[in-house]
Amino acid sequence: MEEFTYYLQIAGLRWRVVSPVELEIEDSCVPFLAEPGPADCTIEYTLGQPPEFGRLVQERLPRVYEAEGGYLVERTPLVSSKPAACVFLSERDPTHVRGWIYPDRTDSVRRMVQLLDVSELEILLASMGIVSLHSSLVRYRDEAILFTAPSGTGKSTQADLWEKYEHADILNGDRSLIRWMDGRWTAYGAPFAGSSQIFRNESAPIRSIVVLRQAPENTVESLPPAEAFRLIYSESILPRWNTLAHSSVISIISRLCAEVPIRMLRCTPDQRAVNLLKEEVWGDTP
Repeated sequence: MEEFTYYLQIAGLRWRVVSPVELEIEDSCVPFLAEPGPADCTIEYTLGQPPEFGRLVQERLPRVYEAEGGYLVERTPLVSSKPAACVFLSERDPTHVRGWIYPDRTDSVRRMVQLLDVSELEILLASMGIVSLHSSLVRYRDEAILFTAPSGTGKSTQADLWEKYEHADILNGDRSLIRWMDGRWTAYGAPFAGSSQIFRNESAPIRSIVVLRQAPENTVESLPPAEAFRLIYSESILPRWNTLAHSSVISIISRLCAEVPIRMLRCTPDQRAVNLLKEEVWGDTP
């Protein structure tokens, strides 16, 4: 059977992806393509059906079944209503995902982002000490600010304001990958950017994570670790059913909130919010 092999560089790690169908590489993935070489983790698919399913653990999609040494997860792509693939997540080797693409559903996973989406990527990331946060990632003075909040609150608006008024770089408009790297908490862009369509394979050490709320006036406050944990956890991206990955993410976020300044910014969608946050985080006055 023919195989197509691809290499990606995501969050400073090399990923090897093997597919039985040739994949379309979207614009969002092009910056993350890497040269062949030793891989930190692998995602390998074959064409066919998985082994016999075990006990059903989660009935709603994605369906999760017990399997010897791990779990089988049946995934439905965002573009489809029918399961198209199944992956085996090993508890002994969490950095290696083995999967099956259903022969009659190959059209649903012909793009790289689609295949990554059905591969439980966040569980792989968690196994390597990385948490995925719903946030806009901005680099200013070689450091990162992450704006996080529920959809529609204004993450992209605040990122755009920093780009407009402070000439900051937006590395991602929807998702940031966070890990401890070289003695600092570091934020990385990802090949998933939502409607922003900003996806740069770049990183920066984190200066602050900012939780946003809309308000008629601008105020900013530092959050204690317990409150910061609650808010950051609520915006982390992870299937809660996987107890090992869930425990890992809890540990990562707990340490992150104890070591990185987390702030609440109640803000207006204009330059005043930028000036206030800049003064608070960098000590600059307008």
